[in-house]
Amino acid sequence: MIIAVSGTPGTGKTEAARALAGLLGWKLVALNDLASRKGLYSGYDRERKCKIVDISSIAREVEKLSGENNSMIVESHYAHDMPCDVAVILRTRPDELRKRLVKKRWLHRKIEENVEAEIMEICKSEALEQGRKVIEIDTTGKRPGQTAEEIARKTRQLI
Repeated sequence: MIIAVSGTPGTGKTEAARALAGLLGWKLVALNDLASRKGLYSGYDRERKCKIVDISSIAREVEKLSGENNSMIVESHYAHDMPCDVAVILRTRPDELRKRLVKKRWLHRKIEENVEAEIMEICKSEALEQGRKVIEIDTTGKRPGQTAEEIARKTRQLI
């Protein structure tokens, strides 16, 4: 089984996925780390000053890894684009998300772009468009362990 933990940057994916992997004893694949290790990029976005990941290449790597691991968690803001049994979309109230991104010292333009993406439910919409089973979890005011426990409980109910 593959659980994709996705959501707008700042919603708590990394820490919640790490806690979930520990709780379940499953392999965790941080997709941004995988892309970096394997050089899975298709270009560079000068405006946002970041590399553009090659989603298709990363998806192929996830498929290879899933053959080696029966139980796996993939994590990133594009994890819902990966082969998975369920996409867990983490959500955060926009005012809280803005505070988190300011604390990370993100540029104002990038903060506003991500807050808008959260308001518009971009990750959830993309996952649903792809026909994924979707679980939505609000992380506002929650610790990563609490989020991980909620993910574990809700994925057991769904699958």
